[in-house]
Amino acid sequence: MKKSRIGLIIILWILFIACAGAICYLSFQNGEDARALGRDFMYSFAEYHYKTTDIPSEVMDDFIYKVRQTGRLLIFFLLGILGTSAVHFTLRRLNWFFRMLISVFMLVLIAILTERLKIFLPTRHYSASEMYISIAGAMLGFLFISVCTMAFSFIRFVIRQVHRFT
Repeated sequence: MKKSRIGLIIILWILFIACAGAICYLSFQNGEDARALGRDFMYSFAEYHYKTTDIPSEVMDDFIYKVRQTGRLLIFFLLGILGTSAVHFTLRRLNWFFRMLISVFMLVLIAILTERLKIFLPTRHYSASEMYISIAGAMLGFLFISVCTMAFSFIRFVIRQVHRFT
């Protein structure tokens, strides 16, 4: 294996583990600390978004929920991209189907565990809808990398066929 490929694999795994660690940190911290962590930022962001400082509490709660769920979707999308890339580059000699299964299993397991384990934290709560958003984000990242990988393989195949006939 080339040194540059080993370096890329190490970087991908480090980024994947860091992303998973950030997700775990945010998921398993105290519920009150989580609210306090983002409260000031959310109020500033809402004031900028709505162009006013007088925002009703119902609107603010809805806004905060949407921002949190969008953030959840994006971080799990990033996790899906990093995890799928790491698996595809690390297990390059393995059949594509098995790489796909390993990636999906790993990503879905992280999405499920980070939500289900909140049951054991007194200030947190389990939410099936949030778990589904996490799974959807991870699967979107997985699909993005899988489609890119398949497109790259197809282009490489076509180029080889063209060179073979010329």
